[in-house]
Amino acid sequence: MELISKLGIDVKLILAQIVNFVIILIVLRKFAYGPILALLDKRKKMIEKNVDDTKKIEERMVKMEEEKKQVIADAGKKAMEIMEKAQAEAQIEREQALANAKKEISGLAERYRAQLKAEEAKMLKDVKEEVSTLIVAVCEKILKKDFDKADQKRLEDAIRKEIVSSKLE
Repeated sequence: MELISKLGIDVKLILAQIVNFVIILIVLRKFAYGPILALLDKRKKMIEKNVDDTKKIEERMVKMEEEKKQVIADAGKKAMEIMEKAQAEAQIEREQALANAKKEISGLAERYRAQLKAEEAKMLKDVKEEVSTLIVAVCEKILKKDFDKADQKRLEDAIRKEIVSSKLE
């Protein structure tokens, strides 16, 4: 102890300082260090929670993005199916319309052919009647005139040829 007193160290003062240090340490630990540690621990947990929440949100966003892509792909597939179905239906309707038009055109053509044949027959009949009338009129005029035998013979031959040719038609 003597050495300590020669160095100028007061033991009572050191003990008082140690007691003061311990008291301050206890007070600081209880009132400053404890609450600060609790606050830091609370902040650490909050930060960890925020990081976890952020990860969960990112995972949800990735999942939602995948779902969005899937929905878009499904919608695209459905749209293509609808387009293909509409095209097929349109093709069927075109074919039906074309078939109906062909039938209608065939019917009209057949009616016009029949009408043309009827008109042709009527015209032929009218022509024959007119030719017959003309022949009779010519014959009357010729018969009113005097003919020699050669003229009568030539006329009769011509009339026979006319009659034969008109019968053949």
